[in-house]
Parts: sequence; C-alpha cells; structure tokens
Amino acid sequence: MSLSPKSKDTRPSVFHYTSAKQFLLDSLDFKKKKNPQFSVRQWAKKMGLQSHTLLTLLLQGKRPLRVKHAKFLALGLELNAKENLFFQTLIQYESASSIEEKELSRMWLAEQNPGKDFSTRELDEFSVVSDWIHMAILGASRLKDFDGKPETLKQRIGSKTSVHEIRSAVNRMMEMGLLEKQADGNLWPTYQRITNKDDVANAGARKYHQQVMDLAKNALEEQNVSEREYQSLSIAIRREDLDLAKEMIKKFRMQFVQALGLQTREADELYQMNVQFFRLTESPAVGAMSTTAENEGAETKTITTTVGEN
Repeated sequence: MSLSPKSKDTRPSVFHYTSAKQFLLDSLDFKKKKNPQFSVRQWAKKMGLQSHTLLTLLLQGKRPLRVKHAKFLALGLELNAKENLFFQTLIQYESASSIEEKELSRMWLAEQNPGKDFSTRELDEFSVVSDWIHMAILGASRLKDFDGKPETLKQRIGSKTSVHEIRSAVNRMMEMGLLEKQADGNLWPTYQRITNKDDVANAGARKYHQQVMDLAKNALEEQNVSEREYQSLSIAIRREDLDLAKEMIKKFRMQFVQALGLQTREADELYQMNVQFFRLTESPAVGAMSTTAENEGAETKTITTTVGEN
C-alpha cells in the first residue's frame, strides 16, 4: 500500500481500520484539526443524542462499542451505506467472543472492503512515525507524575496538542503493542521497535521532522533562555567528509541519551532535541555525487524514542 502524509482536509476512511474505536478517535481528531472549536457536545448533538455523556464514555473507552451504537455514530461520522455496514461489522469483529465469530467477522470485512486489504499495520506504523505526539508519549512515560491518563499528559504538554489527539495516539500504540497497561493502571513502553528500511525515503519521518522543527520555533519565542539551548553554525566542509559528519552526529546522539536518558520513572521534564545538518550551497560543484533516495531512518525505539537517520 502506498502511504503519504494524511492531509488536514482528508477525512479518515473507515476501510483503512481494523479498530472501530480508533476510527472514532481519529475522526474526532480530524474534526478538531479542521475546526479547533469543535466539541464532543456538538458532535453528540449532530448524532441526535440528548446528552454527550454516552459519546464521551465511548471515546474514553469506559463503555464498549456495540452495534446498536452504530446508528447514531454513523450520523456524526457521515458514513454512507457501505461505510456504515463496514463500521458495524468492524464493531462485531472487535466485540467477538469466540475465535470462530472473530474469523467470520474478518471474512465479512474482507468482502466489504473495496481494497480487499483488511490490514492497517502499515498505516498505523506511518502514523506513529509521522506524528510527534507518539514519541512524546513514550518519552513522557518516564516522568514522575505520569499516570497514563490523557488528561494528565495534556496538562503537562499544554496547548501543543489536545486530549483527543493524546487519547487516539495512546490507543493506537496499545493496539500495536508499543505500550502496555500495568497492574496499577499506568502505561509503560514494551521495547518493541518500528524501523523503516535503510536507504528508503520515508514520508513519515519527513513529516515528523517538520513538526518538531515547528515546535522548536515556538519554543524559541515562548521559553526562557535558562530552560533551553539553541546552537547553530555554518561550516565549509569537503564533500568526502559528509559520511564522517553524519557518524559523529549519530554517536553524539547516542552518548547524549546514555548520559541523560532515564529508564525509570524519575524524570521531571520532557525535552525535545533536534539535530539538523544540511547543505546551504546550491548547484553542487562539477563531479558531485548524484542524488539518491534519502535514508530518513524513521525509528521508534522506546529506550531512546527517536526519529532520525540511522
């Protein structure tokens, strides 16, 4: 399946999901990004509900999704007949009480899917790599006051994201086995990895780098100089030393994490470190290396929670 960054103007397609709850969360996230003033209360009203309580409980996972809920949810999700049928079958698939029932639902889903491809792992991996909040959640799991609740993390991260985006990201990572719930109800990384192939241009990693550079620009204006460190320089180098420069940067990143990164829940703050090294000159000299596919090296590694060039 060919992947590209999700557009702000592109509504999530139910046919790309194996989780009805994730589709519901992503649909709300989409609506919030298009209209920051959009609320769960408004959504419930559009669905014909007298109160937004039930919808809130469904979104928070405190009430299980049932087929009977599909009737009013379809109104808010603006599903056509085929999409609604797929959505209902998706709910049946998730709530199946036996292997036989689950397999039957899976077969129905495969038949109803126009693409005949009932698999979202690739799309989920793209979302984890491309959206900065997933990496931030993995890193935040080591904060002293982290309790696994989206509302708590929203208070610490502030206006950079919404509680709905956090809840959607947590649900996705739990579905993928990147996070697990402990006995005390808290969340902890499972140390599984997602890595793109070397020497393959990765749109997800590019989108991630664009997002964290935007965060860096905002922090430059909003944070006191005593709480941040920005360094920059322009340096003329020989073309043959480029590989050496990249290796030095990678080693520094590893040393930085080893010296400061915590593997237990003892941290006070969550920080973001970005390292960029790029060519300023245009029109490379005659004989320059031909352009090849970039190795974005997108990787979620719960020990270092990084996306970089590997």
